[in-house]
Amino acid sequence: MSEQELQLFTAPDIQPEEQAPERIELTPQEVLELLRAGKEVANARVRKLTLKGEFAQPVRFRNCALIQPCLDGAKFTAEVAFTHCSLDRLSVTRGATFAAGLDFGHSVLNKCNLTRLKVEGLFNAAFAEFKNKLAFSDNTFAGKVSFWEAKIHCWIDVKGCEFQAEADFRSVHCGQGFVLNRSTFRGDFLFRGSSVAKKFSADTSRFEMLLDLSKAKLPDFCYLEGIESGPTMRFAFLNAVAERILVKPEQLTGRLASEQEGRHADAMHEYGTLKKSYQNLHRYDHEDWAFYRFKVNQRRGKPCRWLNPFSKVRRFCDWLFLDVGCGYGTHPGRAVRMALLIILGFAALYALNVESFYAEKPPFDGEKTELGNRVMIGFVNSVSVFTSGMGGIREIAKGWINVAVMVESVMGTLLFGLFIVAFSRKVIR
Repeated sequence: MSEQELQLFTAPDIQPEEQAPERIELTPQEVLELLRAGKEVANARVRKLTLKGEFAQPVRFRNCALIQPCLDGAKFTAEVAFTHCSLDRLSVTRGATFAAGLDFGHSVLNKCNLTRLKVEGLFNAAFAEFKNKLAFSDNTFAGKVSFWEAKIHCWIDVKGCEFQAEADFRSVHCGQGFVLNRSTFRGDFLFRGSSVAKKFSADTSRFEMLLDLSKAKLPDFCYLEGIESGPTMRFAFLNAVAERILVKPEQLTGRLASEQEGRHADAMHEYGTLKKSYQNLHRYDHEDWAFYRFKVNQRRGKPCRWLNPFSKVRRFCDWLFLDVGCGYGTHPGRAVRMALLIILGFAALYALNVESFYAEKPPFDGEKTELGNRVMIGFVNSVSVFTSGMGGIREIAKGWINVAVMVESVMGTLLFGLFIVAFSRKVIR
């Protein structure tokens, strides 16, 4: 980690009010002379400062109070920094270019409106505080964006912006709502550990990489149904406190980061969060999907080694009877499909060994070894065993074929039970 990035995660060193240097009044002309000379403006109060044209020298403000500053049309080829400053009604409505980055670290911004910015380097708002209004519109951020530990006491509306690198909104505290509208995130969007008092909405925005809502606290609705997903886009919800996540299963299928990376224990907990959310939204079909993925990852997450052959057998039986058999109680149709396959398979086995079955009167004229009689005897016996157990063909089969009869009888009994459970679960809800 570079020294500049390390400073972003350092707690702000703010002096007590009684020890803070007194701010002196400066005119906009005096400030411009200092900036043209490449000097830092510190401990000053400036009203209606307007920065226009091109600035080749660094623009640095420290512990300043800027009232109604305007940066419209300005082009900064060196760094621009407002650290530990107070900016009241900062306005950029006609665009500005920052070739070496823009820093609002540890500053307080009131009624901030930033439109058509082009920031080539790092955009830093770590530990910043925003009040009354925060609007981002049609901005382009070529470098990393950091809002680490920012406090946003108002609605934040990010509209039509493009983030070409990582957008770090971790540990943000938003007192109102957080809205991403028609924006594009080509790098990771990190919202891990952040909290939003009202709605979180990302509808109509596009995400190319990771959308990370892990550990986020979202007590209101979280709107994700209208997002656009790039080919490598992934989701993360680990340990999120969210009960109303509006996202469709088809958006999530194959896109959960933990599942892709083989972290099945984490994926299990994330699907559990989604299941609870779907339940609160009364989306029971979606809840079934989340529960099914929960059980699949629970199975895959259990230790399974050849040194313990029983663990391999247990996983196979879990997959065969509970997953394929009925989708862990969420797909009764799977039990019907599995039953048909079992009946067909054993019917073929019985047809090939028709001599092992007693048949006083074959279904069709001729010997029971003829093709038509073989097929019919096989089907009749298979259906009888599957539905009634061994009692259905007692004293009809002879020899080793009774082993297959016993196996089919047990499988039929199990599938009947699984079908009843899955069907009842669907009907009761």
